[in-house]
Amino acid sequence: MANARKHMEHGVSSEQIVARAIEVAGSDDFGADGWQEGLARSLAGFARVPMTQEALATQHGKLVHDLVMRLKIEQWYQDHPETADEQLDGQVFVVGLPRTGTTAMVGMMALDERFRFLRAWEGASPIPPPVADEEDTDPRVVAARGAVDYTMAHMHIRDVDGPEEDLAILAGFDMKSYHGVLPMPDDYVAWWLHADFTSFYALHERLLKLLQSRRKPGLWLLKSPPHLFRLKEIAARYPKARFVMTHRDPRKVIASVASLHSALHEERCLPGTIDRKAVGPRHLAIWAEGMRRALAARAEIGEHRFVDVRNDEVVQRPIETFERIYDHLGMDLNPALRARLDDYNSRNAPGNFGAHRYTAEEYGLTDASIRAEFKDYVERFAL
Repeated sequence: MANARKHMEHGVSSEQIVARAIEVAGSDDFGADGWQEGLARSLAGFARVPMTQEALATQHGKLVHDLVMRLKIEQWYQDHPETADEQLDGQVFVVGLPRTGTTAMVGMMALDERFRFLRAWEGASPIPPPVADEEDTDPRVVAARGAVDYTMAHMHIRDVDGPEEDLAILAGFDMKSYHGVLPMPDDYVAWWLHADFTSFYALHERLLKLLQSRRKPGLWLLKSPPHLFRLKEIAARYPKARFVMTHRDPRKVIASVASLHSALHEERCLPGTIDRKAVGPRHLAIWAEGMRRALAARAEIGEHRFVDVRNDEVVQRPIETFERIYDHLGMDLNPALRARLDDYNSRNAPGNFGAHRYTAEEYGLTDASIRAEFKDYVERFAL
């Protein structure tokens, strides 16, 4: 991304971003239209976020990088048209509110070698697609392993070789990024919440085919909390998709989300510009809307496609919980996988990476305000 960041200054235009991407990629075929609005809205939003100059340059550079990846994906399909014939064996999406254990859930499921999942390094730079048995020497892997940052391990489990959030990484290729590390303006958030993601999930499918073309299997394990807002679009693109939905008391969830995002925003913005007490209510409104949409979508696309898992079940009874999940998926929980699950849980027990401490009141929230927004959800899942 370093080359992409070069010459990115304050106030750049969409035309400049596009021109720089074409220059870096050496190609000008972006494929289907529809991404241009997201680019323009991202730039307009960035101009109103009190970012440091370094953070702003990073965000401009990421826009260039994402368009470069889009160009390279299109070029790969032109050079390797057989990629379109790849058959996806199915998809399991781990969905749920943030901070409900989606990371731990997908991390444990990824121990099953029958699943193919997205690693951060291949998502950030999918061209050329990785080759089975050559990954240890892949420059992308080597670089990722050398750049691991454990400074926020108490907030979020990270594993270079493990699964990463597909929507968080890939949405930018269609200029549909949520930009969650920034306090984006309300009009950008409103646009993102109501944007048509049909084009994104079409690109998503092309990426899965590309990534599995030289590195099987083709049964995909995918995870990203913002998928909650788009379950109908997912089901339309992937008719065989099934969902593991994680649940936790939203009083713990929303305060934790506010704490994490406050830290991310303060890291990138000018000192004194982030009002922590405004962060909580904003994320409460966003994620309450996400859950309302998700529950409505479940009723429409079929409750039989979902298996529900409480966070405390995974912590207290992991094997029993996984037996139930795998029974729903029609898969067997073999002895080798059971042993790997036991090892994972011993290494990632709560508190092993330090405690994430916060209170709702720090972020302008109360337990009562959170429960009120999630009343139907809390009652349905006995949280």
